Amino acid sequence: MRSYVEANEMAIREKARIMIDHFQQNVWHLIGRKARAMVVTKSIEAAMKYKDAFDVYLKEINAPYKAIVAFSGKKAHYSTGEELTEDQMNQFADNDDIPEQFEKDEYRFLIVANKYQTGFDQPLLHTMYVDKELTDVQAVQTLSRLNRSHKPLKKDTFVLDFYNSHQDIQEAFAPFYTTTMLSRETDANKLNDLQDELDDKQVYSLEEVQRFFEGYYSEKDRHSLDSLLATAERVFEEDLNQDEQIDFKSKAKSFLRTYSYLSKLLPFNNHYWEMLWLYLKHLVPKLKVEDDEPDENILEVIDMETYKISKDQASAISLAAEPGEIDPIPVSMGGNKPVGEFDTLENIIKTFNDRFGKDIADMGEGVDAEEAKKALMNLPEKLYEDDSTRKSIENSDKQNAKITSDKKVLDIMQSMIFTHTGIYKKFMDDPDFKNRYQEFIFDFLWDRIRRTDAR
Repeated sequence: MRSYVEANEMAIREKARIMIDHFQQNVWHLIGRKARAMVVTKSIEAAMKYKDAFDVYLKEINAPYKAIVAFSGKKAHYSTGEELTEDQMNQFADNDDIPEQFEKDEYRFLIVANKYQTGFDQPLLHTMYVDKELTDVQAVQTLSRLNRSHKPLKKDTFVLDFYNSHQDIQEAFAPFYTTTMLSRETDANKLNDLQDELDDKQVYSLEEVQRFFEGYYSEKDRHSLDSLLATAERVFEEDLNQDEQIDFKSKAKSFLRTYSYLSKLLPFNNHYWEMLWLYLKHLVPKLKVEDDEPDENILEVIDMETYKISKDQASAISLAAEPGEIDPIPVSMGGNKPVGEFDTLENIIKTFNDRFGKDIADMGEGVDAEEAKKALMNLPEKLYEDDSTRKSIENSDKQNAKITSDKKVLDIMQSMIFTHTGIYKKFMDDPDFKNRYQEFIFDFLWDRIRRTDAR
């Protein structure tokens, strides 16, 4: 029964959409925007179905990349019955070398059954989507395709498994790894627990976390940022005993790791977690515990990743200390254009220019700044006029409304890949711009809909 369901074309189409959406949102920009993914299927027929499903959905969303399917010999197509080779499925010339083709930037997905699960060496391979039972040495060999180094850009790898449980994979790896064991699934609720335990220590306050976050994105200098951490450093050193220091620092590191990992998988809408992650990322290297290993302290203080991020942010527009809001203004009862709408437009334009003017300038010489500004400015009204978006937000609480708004913005951005490539690249490559623009859209929609409902 499971075999039938998993091989069903509808199920494969849905899984293909999940894989592509995940790749679009979390993977493609990694390793210098060259990251690749492998899709592991249970049979050549399944690989063919995935290839067709990928082709349809990638075309539907106007994605700039393609998928390759790999298998040996000829196989009857599941739908037409025509005998096909991998070259014919991929529309390659006869005997084209697939590893060579996969090096080309347009190809980001390699769909396989058994071929290339072992002995395939591609350092750009970052993510694996598994839809096949993996056992024993086959599991180790298959997942190890991701282990090829690509320094300094490749910092991690990722597996999304539709078939095997974590216990299945742990049992497969156990005979080969006697001291390093796979952990259990990461529970998103762990972040709530860690946050509560860290907050309870009273090393920092919410106000301090917020001030640091705002200072970081308003481009305060390093000395000013360090001064915002000084109180927490003092409390940690003077008010906590050694056991409490070790416990706090350990949990802070755990929060950083867990949030960094889960934020790739789940659409968090907890702004405090984002602020706390940034705050702890800079605070933890400064927290000294007497028994810390000297080498560990040195490595923590020399945080090249943080330094690089700070330098990247130096070219970004300052983030307003508070979300831009449009004040409710009485609408004229006369027959002329309502004053409230005119003032709202003025506020939108001012807020937009303050928050995104430099972002548009940074999109490059090939981008028409006025066209980009017009496209970005028109989007809030476009979403407001969309009945499904408006009704969804009207009938949701604020958290779920934000999720809806962000998803709609992402969908529209993906549709701009060819018409406004500069905007698309900026949105996908710059998480800071993406977050600020989504906040801008949501603030507009939420305020506009609530004011309309109140009339």
